[in-house]
Amino acid sequence: MSRKDEDRVLHGLHYYREIIDDEFTVNSDQILWLAAHSYADGTHWFKDDDFQSFDSTVVPIELRKKLLLSKFELPLRYLHYRRLIQLRRTGEETVGVAVTFAGADRAMRLHTRMGRMDVWYRERKDGFFGMVTTILLSVITTLVTLYLVEHLQRGADSPRLIYEVEPKSQP
Repeated sequence: MSRKDEDRVLHGLHYYREIIDDEFTVNSDQILWLAAHSYADGTHWFKDDDFQSFDSTVVPIELRKKLLLSKFELPLRYLHYRRLIQLRRTGEETVGVAVTFAGADRAMRLHTRMGRMDVWYRERKDGFFGMVTTILLSVITTLVTLYLVEHLQRGADSPRLIYEVEPKSQP
């Protein structure tokens, strides 16, 4: 399980309907499909009036439980714990899912590359890499600003002052 799997699942769940707190039922194979595909593919999860799904019957039975635990149960439970989705168990391999307001907000950020960068930075801004990134961005901003100011001052025609020296009057 990784944060990327959870984010792809959340993104696909939100872009299925884009309605907040509206519950719908999904099964494990459909969630596995979301976890295995990119954000762009996740927007096309509901195709031909049906959810796309992964065929878990090709996975050996001894590995299927581990696969379902790592790619179906844990991501959904973690998203529920973080209050990004509401989760209700409806069967052995089916759940009722509703995306919350916080989940919809995060899913909308994950929809674009800049939004994913923003999410990445917000999650790491309190750690060492966040501090280094902040310092690096501030130094780059300072250098660009100084360059622009110097460039504008060189290009601007400043008025020339001409000093005329009058002859001193004789007493």
